[in-house]
Amino acid sequence: MYNYSNLSDFEFEILCRDIMQKKLGIKLYTFQKGRDGGIDITDDPKNKKVIIQVKHYINSKYSDLLGTLKKEVQKVKELQPEKYYICCALNLTAKNKRELYDMFSDYMESANDIMSLIDIDDFLECPENMDIVRKHYKLWLESTEILGEVFNQNVFIDCESLLYNIEEESRRFVETSCYYECLDILEKEKILLLLGMPGTGKTVTTKMLAIYYASKGYRIRYTTNGDISDIKNAISTQKDLPEIILLDDCLGQHYFRMKETQGNELLSLVKYVTCHKNKKLIMNSRVTIFQQAKEQVIEFRQFAEDEKFKIKILDMGKLSLSDKGRIFHNHIYFKGLPADYYQDILKDFHYREIVKHNNYTPRIMEFVTREYNFKKVSSGHYYEYVLRCLDNPTEIWQDEFSEKLQQEDRVFLTTLYSLTDTSIDENVVKRAFNYRLSNNTIADTSRNIWEDVLKRLEGAFIQIIEKNGKKEIGAINPSVNDFLREYLQKNDIEREYIRKNATEYEQIKRGFSENMEDIIRAGQANLYHYANQNEEMYVILTYVCRLDVFHDNYKYVVERFFQTLPYGFFEGMMGRCEILIRLLLDKFDTFYHTYDCLDDSSLMEFFWSLNLDEFQTFIELAEKYDIDFFYAKYRDLLVETLEDAILAYMEDVEADDYYGDYDVSDLLKHNMRYNGYYEELDKQSVVNNVCEWIKEDVEKEVSEMIENLPQDILDKIRISKSNVKVDKSDVEEYIESYLEPSVPEYDHHEMDYDYGIIGEMDILDCIFK
Repeated sequence: MYNYSNLSDFEFEILCRDIMQKKLGIKLYTFQKGRDGGIDITDDPKNKKVIIQVKHYINSKYSDLLGTLKKEVQKVKELQPEKYYICCALNLTAKNKRELYDMFSDYMESANDIMSLIDIDDFLECPENMDIVRKHYKLWLESTEILGEVFNQNVFIDCESLLYNIEEESRRFVETSCYYECLDILEKEKILLLLGMPGTGKTVTTKMLAIYYASKGYRIRYTTNGDISDIKNAISTQKDLPEIILLDDCLGQHYFRMKETQGNELLSLVKYVTCHKNKKLIMNSRVTIFQQAKEQVIEFRQFAEDEKFKIKILDMGKLSLSDKGRIFHNHIYFKGLPADYYQDILKDFHYREIVKHNNYTPRIMEFVTREYNFKKVSSGHYYEYVLRCLDNPTEIWQDEFSEKLQQEDRVFLTTLYSLTDTSIDENVVKRAFNYRLSNNTIADTSRNIWEDVLKRLEGAFIQIIEKNGKKEIGAINPSVNDFLREYLQKNDIEREYIRKNATEYEQIKRGFSENMEDIIRAGQANLYHYANQNEEMYVILTYVCRLDVFHDNYKYVVERFFQTLPYGFFEGMMGRCEILIRLLLDKFDTFYHTYDCLDDSSLMEFFWSLNLDEFQTFIELAEKYDIDFFYAKYRDLLVETLEDAILAYMEDVEADDYYGDYDVSDLLKHNMRYNGYYEELDKQSVVNNVCEWIKEDVEKEVSEMIENLPQDILDKIRISKSNVKVDKSDVEEYIESYLEPSVPEYDHHEMDYDYGIIGEMDILDCIFK
């Protein structure tokens, strides 16, 4: 049986309208309360020959339904319809149906004119009625059982933040015209960038798109705030597996923040998805940040302006009133806004003014329907409260933060913001928060302040997520971060307080601590906490090398680095090859005795672990700083490990990295053959040509990467394109995708709502009746 409790009363009414329309074979119309005299659905707004009464009453008692319908008897007698039907979301016995039929027998042929929940379910289970199920998003989604699988790690990979509160969001979600346009783009183009202003529903729309594809058999990979470094490597091993990648706030949450490598990573990911028919990519970003990225990075501007790249802007100004009304109504319905508060919205059609307000956004509707917020005012002043929030959307958190929260709550929130835009390990937050409190003489440390704060703030300002077996804490939605950012920009004293009590390197990166250069020079960098030991080494040694810092506090870091020579990449920091070479310069050896720290076994492991890109960096740096120590002492090891790295590079070719360099259209034209009466493509010849081009390019790349090696080492290295391994099936898939654009799996128009009502105000009145 379908889950009808996930439908609001209006959604259930539209479902019943569609069922009865198909069952009776006539066009039906929906009425708003007050204008219809109690009618829900009819065949003719004027004559009303057919009347259909809809009672949602999910999880209610039969006695409730009976009592309500008794009040309808006199109205029906006055209208004198030819046919009268009842649809309800209750399971009725034969006796129940007979009792209801006896009340309306003058207008019914039999008790079969009463459709109970079982009757509705049986009707929808028929294959010929699946078009109605597909049209009603929530029924269709429930039928796939995907929401019951949201924590299945074979489907949703690293998606803890994505799945937080996902079932509740699914109930409230409205499949707007924008949602369907996004589906169209993904079906046809495979890549989507959804843009919108804060609070317009970008994230929830992209979440629901991901859920849609999960129900179609796709695995979901998710990351937020531009962290995409590991995504392509994670998906490339199973090219035939349908996967969709979701990049939330892909360019940063508050301002443009494209990391050094992120541009290339993003372009590489786009190329990969474009070339594989079983992959799709969804990105979202704020409009202002997107414009900033285009202005600052030429490559990104070229990428964004490519006609193959589809961008969809989610503009609240272009969203229909009916969509806005359904969004607001679903929040009211599924959050259980009390009846007396709802009456204040209905009074004098107040909901019309709310939905038409210039500052309307789904985020504000979510805010004002949250119990924690609406309980601040009496029911008779609820409409005024909603209007105040709409009139001053940037201040919706201000009163709560400044007047309602306790001091330690505010300290917690500003500390959290100093650490992350998204979410972070609760132990990190706890450490930074407790340190600040320990230096605050006002705080009552005899209480368990940490637990008290979490209880007060969870669900109101923060969310706590289980991620990889650990708890992470983050703001409940981006508008909290927007508020905290603006608050801290104006509050010099609070920023200084955070700065003086910072405990984490993350706070330094985010500008909530002393300048890192000053910290390094003062020998205090080891006093901060880092994500792990490798980050500590890379950060401290990068600054030591750049600033020529010689301090006893960093000797242990140098020694540890030479003992392990660990692999790692940290944004803005030197790589291990550069740190190694720089520390061997005379000035660093004199103070840190770096040559004495060298260990043969560590160096052997280091060279064996280098990939060809790192070898190229190592060679260039050794040449630049005139370090020939390794060539002299480890020549044979260098040759052996370099040959191994070259072979690994040639055997691990990603064909999609090269397609953009080739004129496939021209190649296709030159590989057509005459076959009787028509020309036929010699596809295998095209594939062979592309494979050969890739092999030649890889051979050339490798030669250029090692050309600065000493000649006697080059003489021992053999490079041959015959060692290049190109996956022919991968190239074939690309050629096929080039020739055969994807076809949407669904009919956009079939799934859209047809309300059977003229005029958006009438639709609004129907929604809120």
